[in-house]
Amino acid sequence: MTMFSFINYDKITVKVVIVLKKMINFFNKEYYLKFILYMLAFGLVSVLFFLLDQSLRDSWYADKFSFSQTFLEDFLMMMLASIITMVTITFSIIMVVLTLYSGQFSPRTLNDFLQRKVPLNILGYFIGVIVYALVSLVVTENQPLMAFPTLTMLAVIMFVLGIGLFAFFIHYVSKSVQVNYFIDNMVKEAINDIEKYQKTIDEDHRILLERDEKAEKRQFDYQYKTDRSGYLIDINKKKLLNYLEEHDIYISVAIPINEHIYEDDVLFKYSTHQKNEEIDKEIINECFLISDEVGQYSEYRNKTMKLTEIAVRALSPGTNDPATAISCINQLGYVFMKLSDAHYSLHYQDSQNTERLLFKTINYDDLLYDHFYQIYLYGKQDLMIRSAILKAFTRMAKESNRDMKESLWHFAIYILEDIELRNMDRLDLRKVAIQLRNLSYLCHTHDQYKQLVGKDDPDE
Repeated sequence: MTMFSFINYDKITVKVVIVLKKMINFFNKEYYLKFILYMLAFGLVSVLFFLLDQSLRDSWYADKFSFSQTFLEDFLMMMLASIITMVTITFSIIMVVLTLYSGQFSPRTLNDFLQRKVPLNILGYFIGVIVYALVSLVVTENQPLMAFPTLTMLAVIMFVLGIGLFAFFIHYVSKSVQVNYFIDNMVKEAINDIEKYQKTIDEDHRILLERDEKAEKRQFDYQYKTDRSGYLIDINKKKLLNYLEEHDIYISVAIPINEHIYEDDVLFKYSTHQKNEEIDKEIINECFLISDEVGQYSEYRNKTMKLTEIAVRALSPGTNDPATAISCINQLGYVFMKLSDAHYSLHYQDSQNTERLLFKTINYDDLLYDHFYQIYLYGKQDLMIRSAILKAFTRMAKESNRDMKESLWHFAIYILEDIELRNMDRLDLRKVAIQLRNLSYLCHTHDQYKQLVGKDDPDE
């Protein structure tokens, strides 16, 4: 036995991981911290290059590039005025973009622009250059006879690079405010989230692919209510499984990641064979990370709901942009097609291969209703919107299982129940019937389709 054998390294590692996740989440939320880092870095570079100029005072390099203190001061003053102007314009552009995002897309899309690396890093660079100029002016004030080759050359490089970054920023913003560009980026992020989610499932040996009958029939008789409010941003599954195994507890969590919960809400349900077993609140608080803001690494549902909000706003009378709404519907169909193989509850086992932890996903009927009902409500007067929804369902049905296909068909009937297909004009019927027929083939419900359309099938 070593002198450090009493240390529980697993427990220390878990706490370190929790602290690191909280620090990363805090750093991503507090934008000013990045600016402070730029200020410190550029200020330090200014001091270091000043010391380097002092060490090179009698070298050939200083003789060849003998920029005087007066020239450096004049250049830094000119650079300060120019960079401050760029910062003012950059900040004004960011405010305009945020206004456009809130009005054109959705108020919940503001963080999508603020969390992007390009605007924050460019603004941070400009702030850093200002600090570099100010520190350089201060440290060279009392050196009128000294040459500053490296400070001056670096200032010129920074200024030229700043002009290039400002031009790039204008180009970047002009693309960011385009709705198609924004939607495409959001869809790519959602697909990446789903692929990472699927990869995690495939690589995690703790996830059960098949359940025994005992686990299927298990009832969760008790509820654990949280004493905190906020967003559930992460769950430490390793530590939670160890605790559940040690105390012979089984729990079922029905709250998805990044979902907001309130004090006294049910965080999970649980069952145990031990009577009067109390849940350790300290352990639960360490395993379930709750924050005041949504986590940086959002799940796909956060992005798909934004697509729904953009589509609903596009269908509002003040906007009246059905083309954007149809684009969002098509993208939703593509995202959910990718999701089809991964839309299942997850069952985690402990080291003894006993199922301890159940994560329930949202019911597929609820998923369809949450994303498509409002679009249907605001766009039901436009047959093109209904046709786009049916087309999206057809794409989703290609990769869905039997239960999902049943849900898709029922929702398709739901959005058509307020119109008489048999009494529609042939041109109108064609826009709806073609997509409905394609969906019926995939869902194996062609007989029901025939009953709805009757002899008026436009292609027969």
